[in-house]
Amino acid sequence: MIPVYLLPFLPTALGYTSQSFRPQPRLELRDVKQVTPSLVIDTFQDPLHNDLGFWHGTGENLTMHHEPGSVSFFPIDPDQNFHTQFDTRGCFSLLPWQDQFLHIVYDGTDQFTVSLNEHNMECSAARAPFPGVPDSVQASRYVMRTGSDSSDEDDSSDSKDAPELPSTSDISQRRSPSSSAGPRDSHRENSDQGPASPPKTELYIPLSHFRIDQRRVVSVSFTGFYTNETLTLHRVEIVPSVPPPSPANNYFTVPRKLQTGQLVLRCSVPNSFAFGIDDGQPRFAQEVMRILDEEDVRVTFFVVGAGLQDSTTNFTRFYKEMMKKGHQVALHSNTHPKMEALPTMEMIDNEVKNTIRVFKERLDLSSRYFRPPFGTVGARMRQQLAKRIEQPFIVNWSVDVEDWLWANTTTPEKQLDAFYRSVARGGNLAVMHFLNPSTVGYLRDFIRHVKGLGYNIMRIDQCLADPFSPAL
Repeated sequence: MIPVYLLPFLPTALGYTSQSFRPQPRLELRDVKQVTPSLVIDTFQDPLHNDLGFWHGTGENLTMHHEPGSVSFFPIDPDQNFHTQFDTRGCFSLLPWQDQFLHIVYDGTDQFTVSLNEHNMECSAARAPFPGVPDSVQASRYVMRTGSDSSDEDDSSDSKDAPELPSTSDISQRRSPSSSAGPRDSHRENSDQGPASPPKTELYIPLSHFRIDQRRVVSVSFTGFYTNETLTLHRVEIVPSVPPPSPANNYFTVPRKLQTGQLVLRCSVPNSFAFGIDDGQPRFAQEVMRILDEEDVRVTFFVVGAGLQDSTTNFTRFYKEMMKKGHQVALHSNTHPKMEALPTMEMIDNEVKNTIRVFKERLDLSSRYFRPPFGTVGARMRQQLAKRIEQPFIVNWSVDVEDWLWANTTTPEKQLDAFYRSVARGGNLAVMHFLNPSTVGYLRDFIRHVKGLGYNIMRIDQCLADPFSPAL
């Protein structure tokens, strides 16, 4: 499948340019004791470009409505996204602002993820992965409301999610500011003081809460929508400070950074290559084992817990055998939903804890490695994984064989084209499945192509230099 982080960047990856781009403001070196002025990223005056003169736009068919000064989104899927870029030509450094805050003014839902996206090492849209990796936060934790409306609802069940200081910002479920007024609001509007001032909704997120290389930033993005509520953005910028707590802002304080797990898209060991093999059909399992034995390579299997519990699949026996042969077996959820689409944290947590339990019961195995179903990544899922697994690796990919697209067509050989193309762009961590005979039939070709380029094929934990992985 096409990684969802890549789709909105296709105009850049395909060489899209426009004469209407405005030049990026020059950055001046300043004394470290001086406060760097705010950086206005986007006030949505133009439908195609932000205030820095670079592209902004949607991916995954997110419906958008633009008016000068705002852009509204009507999401139906957590993979849908909007990016506003710092640069389309290379890496942008946020080091002058590294101690400041991402400030977002918006209306509507706060049920979404905010990500800061890191470029790849070459700072090139022609290299994989593009972009590199994001780090993400849950927007609802960073909400500051001013004006007449504030929300008191909170369904959070884990005190670890609370901010370090008292704050109304750490709320996982709240009434949207655009929803109909309740009795409290009606009373205010009918009071002797006249109509209440309209609410103002803002996010203040420390840049330090995004754990990426801030020398290589490419965009801010909005994704992980798990309701169909509308989001309208008015302003995205970086500012030096946060307003002090006061009655006017409901005594807002910035919450602490939650652990979210490390997102991985590529191997870090030089000259390494890894296959991450997902979801399989039992009838192809022995053929996969035979090819891997004959080619003498080790891979990583991402396994759904429900398949291990189904005795008709024989998967428990199969994966025990693969572990004995030196392959890595890792987590892929319990029932394979788009986890960020699940409406509650409890449902996300059930997917995590149940697959951990099944792995322990069926394989006597604990794993820190998790591949999200469909490659869908959002802050809630990342946070919940980190609560259940110490320092988890969340593994997506930089090479896609596109079996989901071509395996059941009249041109299954396009899987080979997709694989060769991704490898040529610098990708070295693959995703594939053993759901179709054509994909299984091409596995040997994939392996021999990589060997022919001089790569060393290994498990994912080995290609990340995990000190707990077995020696090569």
